[in-house]
Amino acid sequence: MDAALLREREAFKKRAIATPSVENRRKNKETGRSADAPSKKKPRSSPSSVDRAQSSSASRSKADPLGYKSLAGSSQYRFGILAKIVNYMKQRHVNGDTYPLSIDEILDETNQLDVGSKQRHWLVTEALVNNPKVVVDSDGKYYFKPAYNIKDRRSLHRLLDKHDQRGLGGILMEDVQESLPNVEKALKIMGEIGRAHV
Repeated sequence: MDAALLREREAFKKRAIATPSVENRRKNKETGRSADAPSKKKPRSSPSSVDRAQSSSASRSKADPLGYKSLAGSSQYRFGILAKIVNYMKQRHVNGDTYPLSIDEILDETNQLDVGSKQRHWLVTEALVNNPKVVVDSDGKYYFKPAYNIKDRRSLHRLLDKHDQRGLGGILMEDVQESLPNVEKALKIMGEIGRAHV
């Protein structure tokens, strides 16, 4: 062999020895345990079919401790329920239905009666309480929280004047549509009068 290759090989060996590494423990072929592990022997009895079924289910649960197959898509399912509820509450507000609803009424009106108790608990304790578009009143009922508190055409006119006087500029059409029930009619009248430009 070439002398340069031999030097490189020796340098590689020195670096490899100097680098710390983690080695797997070697298992004994007879017992299947690692050489360092203490051996404990248990008396064996002939297992019945019930014991075999229990041990096989226990081994499956050890192999799959989180049950990912049963939990697959659970967060997607939860947020799908939440999105459907928020969109429904927004649509109710736009249509002029501003009275609050209980969680049972919301789930009934959105045709989500098959929601489990865990998802219902998540909705009540976390999702709807922390959602910026939904407000919980003192009775534990929920209603939609629009971007602006606009009840009618006059309150929209006051809001637009306030924004103009403060130099804040215009308001997004989406926010106005979300906030004011029957917005098309109000904007049509304000456009004809010359108070609003769409």
